[in-house]
Amino acid sequence: MIGGGNSGVEAAIDLAGIVGHVTLIEFMGEMRADAVLQKKLKSLPNVDIILNAQTTEVTGDGSRVNGLNYKDRTSDESKSIALEGIFVQIGLVPNTEWLKGSPIEMTPRGEIIVDAHGMTSVPGVFAAGDVTTVPYKQIIIAMGEGAKASLGAFDYLIRN
Repeated sequence: MIGGGNSGVEAAIDLAGIVGHVTLIEFMGEMRADAVLQKKLKSLPNVDIILNAQTTEVTGDGSRVNGLNYKDRTSDESKSIALEGIFVQIGLVPNTEWLKGSPIEMTPRGEIIVDAHGMTSVPGVFAAGDVTTVPYKQIIIAMGEGAKASLGAFDYLIRN
């Protein structure tokens, strides 16, 4: 698992329950996940945590991944891990730069603030997906939120 924020730690906890071993790799010197999640992760016997690790290469045999190379940011030493799979949960900055300066309210991180129907702070403007404040940034959730926002927009249009 690459990423020590809430998404990465939650996914590592989930994986630890179904695989033999999980290694979490974090670029920074500490994980950014909530303390309760970090405590849970550290309590799991089949989890290793590597901090200050800059991923440099994913290796494979042409048909599947088999390793990961990283640089230890404290010693500049190159290291390798043999593995069978990689999940990247490093988080992304929402693609909302084009909305800066608009009347649509956003969080300091740039997420569009929406209500339960997907409506933004501007009446009649709806948003859905990973750019919104809806938790759990997953494709299936974004799809459901898109359906909900479209129904919200339809309802708004027939009432106005």
